[in-house]
Amino acid sequence: MAKEIAKASQNELTWKHKIGYAAGDAGGVMTLILVGSYMTRYITNVLTIPYATLSVLLLIWNIWDMVNDPLMGTLMDKTFANAKSDRDKFRPWILYSIAPIVLGLIAFFSVPSLLNGFSAVAALFLFKIVYELGYTMMNIGMGSLLGTMATNDPERATLSSARGMGSTVGSLVSMVAIPQILSRLGENPQGYFWSAVVCGVLGGFSILLHYLWTEERNITEKNSDPNDEKNKVRFTDIINVFKQNRAFLALSLHSIIIVFGTTIYSQFNAYMYADVLGDISLLSYTSIISMVLTIIILTFAPGLVKRFGGTVRVIRAALLIGIVLMASLFGVMLGTDIPAAVFLVASGVGFAMINLSVQMQWGLVGESIDYNEYLTGKRTEGAIYGTFSLTRRVGQTISQSLAVLMIGWIGYNPELTNAGIAQADGTIFSIKFMTLVVPAIAALGSWACFKFIWHLEGDLRDKLTLWKDSKTADVEGFDEE
Repeated sequence: MAKEIAKASQNELTWKHKIGYAAGDAGGVMTLILVGSYMTRYITNVLTIPYATLSVLLLIWNIWDMVNDPLMGTLMDKTFANAKSDRDKFRPWILYSIAPIVLGLIAFFSVPSLLNGFSAVAALFLFKIVYELGYTMMNIGMGSLLGTMATNDPERATLSSARGMGSTVGSLVSMVAIPQILSRLGENPQGYFWSAVVCGVLGGFSILLHYLWTEERNITEKNSDPNDEKNKVRFTDIINVFKQNRAFLALSLHSIIIVFGTTIYSQFNAYMYADVLGDISLLSYTSIISMVLTIIILTFAPGLVKRFGGTVRVIRAALLIGIVLMASLFGVMLGTDIPAAVFLVASGVGFAMINLSVQMQWGLVGESIDYNEYLTGKRTEGAIYGTFSLTRRVGQTISQSLAVLMIGWIGYNPELTNAGIAQADGTIFSIKFMTLVVPAIAALGSWACFKFIWHLEGDLRDKLTLWKDSKTADVEGFDEE
């Protein structure tokens, strides 16, 4: 054991590790973009399933996902604690996730189009459950893996940036490919089938690289005595996290709010380009702008964090820039029609600034996990990350259900779009409002969470650093013995 700890502390985080970790979120996001941004149009416009039925399906799906995330994380912790062999804690789950993700996605966007009525709805329900089971398994494993892969704060920051870049690249691939496929094949069963095949195969291969090129190096976090009472994992542990961990509370509230805003943006952006600007293929180019800008910022993230004095300050500054850009663009569009290129650039940059809080939050999740161990003496990456993922599901549940209902409330008529006829003026105004103003309001709420609730700064952060240093000293002393 001592030799393993010494070896883990000496091995450096390699480029293969970084690329492998980035590949996980890249693969997951490649599939998630198709589900998150195009599922509603596929179900209502192609399968012609009523909005009310879709709303009920979304509610059931999301409630299950909300419960499934913390349960999956806690199951991973408990399974590892009870294992007798020297197995990895999270990587096996990542490997198991590939089949349900790929097969569930392709089946979801193909099989229901071959059926009618109740059988089509039942197929939708089943294959979405299969896909989400795989995605949850991969996502919780990948997020929790950061704690057992990084051995210190610089490595945690590096892996967080790598994950952000991977997510950005995965989003870019899907957001460029899907509109082009649909533009050429049409928004029909064939177009969505091939979109699912491309996203599923590329995503599955990327997740496989994630499994092959990562390593659970942090032996001190992987190995603990499961018979020690303080190390026993219980499903009720998460209650104490919310009671005691103010940093995690700030992150959870931020997660719900920002996911709400970004999901509404993603849901309505397709309607903006298809029904307001008149060309859904333009969606590819705004994705390129926002994603490339995000990659550039993440590349310089360590320097920005150092210059601004912390990750939270960088996030707050980016949020404010995004708020100003999105709100200003909406104000201009109230008074005049603007060229599509202007909207494309302004909205792409604005969303990139807002979405940066999502790309850079993973290191803060790691800090909240450290802080929770500091408070309780117990390290449960899976349970905490699973609960954080639950908060993201809460935001998605609210926003997806509301988006579906709002599409009907604002008077959107898919028959007009299919016939090449413009939507009503009130509908056009509402699409602009939901695409630009709602994300800006959500960004303001996220900024408030990091400004007034997050508290791992100053003296408290110094205490946490000293405590972590003392843990390292204890391990080194054990190794010398």
